[in-house]
Amino acid sequence: MIKAFFFCISVVFWNFSAQAGQSDDGFYTRTDIGGVYSTQTPLKKGFDIQMGFGQRWAEIFRGEMTFEYTRVVMKGPGAYNRTADFVRTRLPSWTVMTAGYIDLFDYKNVSPYIGAGIGVSRNDTPDAVVDGGQVFGDSRFRFAWKAGGGIGIRLPKNLVLDIGYAYTDLGTFSVKDISQPAVKQDVKIRRVNIGLRYNF
Repeated sequence: MIKAFFFCISVVFWNFSAQAGQSDDGFYTRTDIGGVYSTQTPLKKGFDIQMGFGQRWAEIFRGEMTFEYTRVVMKGPGAYNRTADFVRTRLPSWTVMTAGYIDLFDYKNVSPYIGAGIGVSRNDTPDAVVDGGQVFGDSRFRFAWKAGGGIGIRLPKNLVLDIGYAYTDLGTFSVKDISQPAVKQDVKIRRVNIGLRYNF
């Protein structure tokens, strides 16, 4: 299933690249950085970086594919879905997302938008000391999704300043020790990003 997903990604990427080579209408790239926070008790602040490309259709519709890196700190009581009293570690995730957006309207070069996406994340759980005992981390592929909105501000030289917010579910981070199946952490985060889109 994972191989098929990444095969589809490569096909879509090739198709977008071919369109960009034939026409300068609608194709764009993007780069963003941002901060991460969560309302889940053990999850603290973090950051994320994303790069990708997109295509605009019918003036208001956009489709995107992004490659994202997110890292969030897990610390204190309630970690690993409330099975651990104390732990401090970092939870990194690599994610590929496909998303659709609707630009609601345009007012003086400012366009608010809403959107949602699905993808696959590779969640890397590091080794950690949990309540005085050693647990060994693991890397697993998980289903991921996001929903949010933001504004795009048109700038000179085909640039768009993008300020966005997204609620993101990265799935579960788990450990390798099968004798402790409950030692895992669901990661649901909120991201505030700022970046640039370049229209070809």
